[in-house]
Amino acid sequence: MNNSDNAPTDQERPDSPRRILVVDDETYIRELLVITLGHLGYGSVDSAYDGADAWKALQEVNYDLVITDHKMPRVTGLELIARMRSQGMLQPVILISGTMPTEELTRNPGLRIDAMLAKPFTIATLTTAMENLVGATDGPAMAKDTKFPRTAAPAGALARDQKNSAHRILVVDDDRDSRQLKIDLLTSSGYQVEAANDGAAGWEALQTHDYDLVITDNHMPKMTGLEMIEKLYFSRKTVPVIMATGNLPTDEFARKPWLKPEATLQKPFTNRNLLDTISNVLGDNGDEDHPEPPFMNFF
Repeated sequence: MNNSDNAPTDQERPDSPRRILVVDDETYIRELLVITLGHLGYGSVDSAYDGADAWKALQEVNYDLVITDHKMPRVTGLELIARMRSQGMLQPVILISGTMPTEELTRNPGLRIDAMLAKPFTIATLTTAMENLVGATDGPAMAKDTKFPRTAAPAGALARDQKNSAHRILVVDDDRDSRQLKIDLLTSSGYQVEAANDGAAGWEALQTHDYDLVITDNHMPKMTGLEMIEKLYFSRKTVPVIMATGNLPTDEFARKPWLKPEATLQKPFTNRNLLDTISNVLGDNGDEDHPEPPFMNFF
Protein backbone atom coordinates (compact mmCIF):
# COMPACT_ATOMS: atom_id res chain seq x y z
CA MET A 1 0.00 0.00 0.00
CA ASN A 2 1.47 3.37 -1.00
CA ASN A 3 0.18 6.09 1.30
CA SER A 4 1.80 8.90 -0.70
CA ASP A 5 -0.66 8.41 -3.57
CA ASN A 6 -3.51 9.71 -1.42
CA ALA A 7 -1.59 12.02 0.89
CA PRO A 8 -3.29 15.42 1.23
CA THR A 9 -1.67 18.28 -0.63
CA ASP A 10 -0.62 21.59 0.91
CA GLN A 11 -3.69 23.20 -0.62
CA GLU A 12 -6.01 20.66 1.04
CA ARG A 13 -4.53 20.86 4.53
CA PRO A 14 -5.99 24.19 5.74
CA ASP A 15 -9.54 22.97 5.08
CA SER A 16 -9.16 19.43 6.40
CA PRO A 17 -8.11 18.13 9.83
CA ARG A 18 -4.51 17.03 9.95
CA ARG A 19 -3.72 13.53 11.14
CA ILE A 20 -0.47 13.00 13.00
CA LEU A 21 1.34 9.86 14.13
CA VAL A 22 3.52 10.08 17.26
CA VAL A 23 6.07 7.28 17.71
CA ASP A 24 7.96 6.88 21.01
CA ASP A 25 8.58 3.87 23.24
CA GLU A 26 8.58 6.06 26.37
CA THR A 27 4.94 5.95 27.49
CA TYR A 28 4.85 9.25 29.34
CA ILE A 29 6.65 11.16 26.55
CA ARG A 30 4.26 9.66 24.01
CA GLU A 31 1.30 10.70 26.18
CA LEU A 32 2.75 14.19 26.63
CA LEU A 33 3.12 14.68 22.90
CA VAL A 34 -0.38 13.41 22.15
CA ILE A 35 -2.03 15.65 24.77
CA THR A 36 0.08 18.66 23.79
CA LEU A 37 -0.69 18.32 20.08
CA GLY A 38 -4.37 17.93 20.90
CA HIS A 39 -4.33 21.22 22.81
CA LEU A 40 -2.43 22.86 19.98
CA GLY A 41 -5.39 22.00 17.73
CA TYR A 42 -3.78 19.44 15.45
CA GLY A 43 -6.80 17.37 14.42
CA SER A 44 -6.43 13.66 15.09
CA VAL A 45 -3.30 12.41 16.85
CA ASP A 46 -2.49 8.69 16.91
CA SER A 47 0.44 7.06 18.68
CA ALA A 48 2.63 3.99 18.31
CA TYR A 49 5.01 2.31 20.74
CA ASP A 50 7.89 1.81 18.29
CA GLY A 51 8.80 1.72 14.62
CA ALA A 52 7.22 -1.71 14.11
CA ASP A 53 3.83 -0.57 15.41
CA ALA A 54 4.15 2.68 13.48
CA TRP A 55 4.78 0.78 10.24
CA LYS A 56 1.55 -1.16 10.74
CA ALA A 57 -0.34 2.09 11.36
CA LEU A 58 1.11 3.62 8.20
CA GLN A 59 -0.35 0.75 6.15
CA GLU A 60 -3.84 1.70 7.32
CA VAL A 61 -3.88 5.50 7.59
CA ASN A 62 -2.73 8.40 5.42
CA TYR A 63 -0.93 10.61 7.94
CA ASP A 64 -0.01 14.22 7.25
CA LEU A 65 2.98 14.09 9.60
CA VAL A 66 5.05 11.55 11.51
CA ILE A 67 6.89 12.56 14.70
CA THR A 68 9.26 9.81 15.80
CA ASP A 69 11.92 9.06 18.36
CA HIS A 70 15.00 7.20 17.13
CA LYS A 71 16.13 4.65 19.72
CA MET A 72 13.23 2.20 20.03
CA PRO A 73 12.91 -1.61 20.21
CA ARG A 74 12.33 -3.74 17.11
CA VAL A 75 12.40 -0.90 14.54
CA THR A 76 14.26 2.36 15.19
CA GLY A 77 13.16 5.76 13.98
CA LEU A 78 15.69 5.82 11.14
CA GLU A 79 14.70 2.31 10.07
CA LEU A 80 11.06 3.39 10.01
CA ILE A 81 11.87 6.45 7.90
CA ALA A 82 13.96 4.31 5.52
CA ARG A 83 10.99 1.93 5.04
CA MET A 84 8.67 4.85 4.41
CA ARG A 85 10.91 6.39 1.76
CA SER A 86 11.59 3.03 0.09
CA GLN A 87 7.81 2.61 -0.35
CA GLY A 88 7.32 6.10 -1.74
CA MET A 89 5.74 7.50 1.43
CA LEU A 90 6.58 11.19 1.27
CA GLN A 91 4.82 12.43 4.41
CA PRO A 92 6.97 14.94 6.33
CA VAL A 93 8.86 13.53 9.30
CA ILE A 94 10.13 15.19 12.48
CA LEU A 95 12.85 13.19 14.25
CA ILE A 96 13.03 13.76 18.03
CA SER A 97 15.79 12.19 20.07
CA GLY A 98 18.00 12.79 23.08
CA THR A 99 21.00 11.70 20.99
CA MET A 100 20.88 12.37 17.27
CA PRO A 101 22.23 9.50 15.12
CA THR A 102 24.61 11.78 13.19
CA GLU A 103 26.80 8.99 11.78
CA GLU A 104 23.79 7.05 10.45
CA LEU A 105 22.33 10.23 8.98
CA THR A 106 25.62 10.91 7.21
CA ARG A 107 25.60 7.40 5.74
CA ASN A 108 21.96 7.74 4.63
CA PRO A 109 21.51 11.24 3.16
CA GLY A 110 18.43 10.21 1.16
CA LEU A 111 16.10 9.74 4.13
CA ARG A 112 14.69 13.26 3.73
CA ILE A 113 13.99 14.10 7.35
CA ASP A 114 12.14 17.41 7.39
CA ALA A 115 13.08 18.52 10.92
CA MET A 116 15.17 17.22 13.80
CA LEU A 117 14.60 18.27 17.41
CA ALA A 118 17.02 17.32 20.16
CA LYS A 119 15.39 16.59 23.53
CA PRO A 120 14.62 18.62 25.53
CA PHE A 121 13.04 21.07 23.06
CA THR A 122 10.56 23.89 23.58
CA ILE A 123 6.95 24.03 22.49
CA ALA A 124 7.88 27.04 20.36
CA THR A 125 10.44 24.94 18.50
CA LEU A 126 7.95 22.11 17.98
CA THR A 127 5.18 24.49 16.91
CA THR A 128 7.44 26.27 14.41
CA ALA A 129 8.55 22.98 12.87
CA MET A 130 4.96 21.76 12.58
CA GLU A 131 3.66 25.03 11.14
CA ASN A 132 6.36 24.89 8.47
CA LEU A 133 5.34 21.35 7.52
CA VAL A 134 1.55 21.14 7.96
CA GLY A 135 0.45 24.70 8.67
CA ALA A 136 -0.76 26.57 11.75
CA THR A 137 -3.89 25.76 13.76
CA ASP A 138 -6.51 27.70 15.66
CA GLY A 139 -5.54 25.99 18.91
CA PRO A 140 -4.46 27.88 22.05
CA ALA A 141 -1.04 29.51 22.16
CA MET A 142 1.40 27.75 24.46
CA ALA A 143 4.14 29.36 26.53
CA LYS A 144 6.99 29.63 24.05
CA ASP A 145 9.77 28.89 26.51
CA THR A 146 8.13 25.77 27.97
CA LYS A 147 10.44 22.82 27.40
CA PHE A 148 9.44 19.34 26.29
CA PRO A 149 9.76 16.86 27.97
CA ARG A 150 10.56 19.02 30.99
CA THR A 151 7.44 19.78 33.01
CA ALA A 152 6.07 23.29 33.11
CA ALA A 153 5.83 24.87 36.56
CA PRO A 154 2.32 24.20 37.84
CA ALA A 155 -0.12 27.01 38.41
CA GLY A 156 0.22 28.39 41.92
CA ALA A 157 3.76 27.07 42.37
CA LEU A 158 5.08 30.40 43.61
CA ALA A 159 2.34 30.60 46.21
CA ARG A 160 3.39 27.17 47.54
CA ASP A 161 7.15 27.85 47.66
CA GLN A 162 7.43 29.19 51.18
CA LYS A 163 5.43 26.39 52.80
CA ASN A 164 6.93 23.57 50.72
CA SER A 165 10.54 24.65 51.19
CA ALA A 166 10.52 22.98 54.62
CA HIS A 167 9.85 19.55 53.09
CA ARG A 168 12.70 17.38 51.83
CA ILE A 169 11.71 14.72 49.27
CA LEU A 170 13.70 11.80 47.85
CA VAL A 171 12.76 10.73 44.30
CA VAL A 172 13.79 7.17 43.38
CA ASP A 173 13.45 6.19 39.71
CA ASP A 174 15.78 4.37 37.32
CA ASP A 175 14.36 6.16 34.26
CA ARG A 176 16.36 9.36 33.81
CA ASP A 177 13.66 11.35 32.03
CA SER A 178 10.90 10.31 34.43
CA ARG A 179 13.15 11.13 37.38
CA GLN A 180 13.95 14.55 35.93
CA LEU A 181 10.28 15.31 35.27
CA LYS A 182 9.51 14.77 38.96
CA ILE A 183 12.53 16.78 40.07
CA ASP A 184 11.53 19.72 37.86
CA LEU A 185 7.91 19.64 39.01
CA LEU A 186 8.69 19.35 42.73
CA THR A 187 11.49 21.92 42.64
CA SER A 188 9.25 24.40 40.84
CA SER A 189 6.64 23.76 43.55
CA GLY A 190 9.11 24.76 46.25
CA TYR A 191 10.18 21.37 47.64
CA GLN A 192 13.75 20.42 48.45
CA VAL A 193 14.42 17.47 46.16
CA GLU A 194 17.13 14.82 45.99
CA ALA A 195 17.17 11.83 43.65
CA ALA A 196 18.46 8.28 43.37
CA ASN A 197 18.61 6.15 40.23
CA ASP A 198 17.44 2.86 41.79
CA GLY A 199 16.32 1.27 45.03
CA ALA A 200 19.84 0.48 46.21
CA ALA A 201 20.94 4.09 45.80
CA GLY A 202 17.69 5.20 47.42
CA TRP A 203 18.27 2.95 50.43
CA GLU A 204 21.82 4.27 50.79
CA ALA A 205 20.52 7.86 50.77
CA LEU A 206 17.87 6.97 53.37
CA GLN A 207 20.54 5.66 55.74
CA THR A 208 22.54 8.88 55.63
CA HIS A 209 19.88 11.61 55.29
CA ASP A 210 16.50 12.46 56.74
CA TYR A 211 13.56 12.95 54.36
CA ASP A 212 9.97 13.98 54.85
CA LEU A 213 8.78 11.85 51.93
CA VAL A 214 10.00 9.23 49.44
CA ILE A 215 8.50 8.95 45.94
CA THR A 216 9.59 5.70 44.30
CA ASP A 217 9.09 3.60 41.21
CA ASN A 218 8.90 -0.16 41.75
CA HIS A 219 10.64 -2.11 38.97
CA MET A 220 14.29 -0.99 39.17
CA PRO A 221 17.68 -2.73 38.94
CA LYS A 222 19.60 -3.83 42.06
CA MET A 223 16.66 -3.17 44.39
CA THR A 224 12.97 -2.68 43.62
CA GLY A 225 10.84 -0.04 45.24
CA LEU A 226 9.02 -2.73 47.25
CA GLU A 227 12.32 -4.16 48.52
CA MET A 228 13.38 -0.67 49.59
CA ILE A 229 10.07 -0.20 51.45
CA GLU A 230 10.63 -3.54 53.17
CA LYS A 231 14.06 -2.41 54.35
CA LEU A 232 12.50 0.80 55.63
CA TYR A 233 9.89 -1.23 57.54
CA PHE A 234 12.37 -3.54 59.26
CA SER A 235 14.74 -0.67 60.09
CA ARG A 236 11.77 1.09 61.75
CA LYS A 237 12.26 4.26 59.73
CA THR A 238 8.97 6.16 59.65
CA VAL A 239 9.38 8.22 56.46
CA PRO A 240 6.15 8.08 54.37
CA VAL A 241 6.30 6.63 50.85
CA ILE A 242 4.39 7.25 47.63
CA MET A 243 4.82 4.48 45.05
CA ALA A 244 4.38 5.86 41.53
CA THR A 245 4.73 3.14 38.92
CA GLY A 246 3.23 1.62 35.79
CA ASN A 247 2.32 -1.68 37.46
CA LEU A 248 1.48 -1.60 41.14
CA PRO A 249 2.49 -4.80 43.01
CA THR A 250 -1.05 -5.40 44.30
CA ASP A 251 -0.44 -9.12 44.91
CA GLU A 252 2.55 -8.32 47.12
CA PHE A 253 0.54 -5.71 49.00
CA ALA A 254 -2.17 -8.33 49.62
CA ARG A 255 0.37 -10.85 50.95
CA LYS A 256 2.29 -8.29 53.00
CA PRO A 257 -0.13 -5.48 53.82
CA TRP A 258 2.39 -3.84 56.16
CA LEU A 259 4.46 -2.95 53.09
CA LYS A 260 1.70 -0.94 51.42
CA PRO A 261 2.89 2.66 51.19
CA GLU A 262 0.95 5.70 52.35
CA ALA A 263 -0.20 6.36 48.79
CA THR A 264 0.09 4.87 45.29
CA LEU A 265 -0.12 6.35 41.82
CA GLN A 266 -0.36 4.33 38.63
CA LYS A 267 1.14 5.75 35.44
CA PRO A 268 0.10 7.73 33.55
CA PHE A 269 -0.86 10.33 36.14
CA THR A 270 -0.92 14.11 36.02
CA ASN A 271 1.08 16.80 37.78
CA ARG A 272 -2.03 17.67 39.75
CA ASN A 273 -2.45 14.03 40.84
CA LEU A 274 1.11 13.93 42.13
CA LEU A 275 1.02 17.31 43.87
CA ASP A 276 -2.33 16.58 45.51
CA THR A 277 -1.10 13.18 46.70
CA ILE A 278 2.04 14.76 48.18
CA SER A 279 -0.08 17.38 49.97
CA ASN A 280 -2.36 14.69 51.38
CA VAL A 281 0.53 12.56 52.64
CA LEU A 282 2.40 15.51 54.14
CA GLY A 283 -0.77 17.00 55.59
CA ASP A 284 -0.60 20.22 53.53
CA ASN A 285 -4.28 20.34 52.68
CA GLY A 286 -4.79 23.99 53.46
CA ASP A 287 -3.63 25.21 50.03
CA GLU A 288 -6.23 26.72 47.74
CA ASP A 289 -7.16 24.61 44.75
CA HIS A 290 -4.98 25.57 41.82
CA PRO A 291 -6.04 24.66 38.26
CA GLU A 292 -4.03 22.03 36.50
CA PRO A 293 -1.80 23.11 33.61
CA PRO A 294 -3.74 22.39 30.40
CA PHE A 295 -0.81 20.68 28.69
CA MET A 296 2.33 18.61 29.21
CA ASN A 297 1.14 17.27 32.52
CA PHE A 298 1.43 13.48 32.38
CA PHE A 299 3.99 11.15 33.94
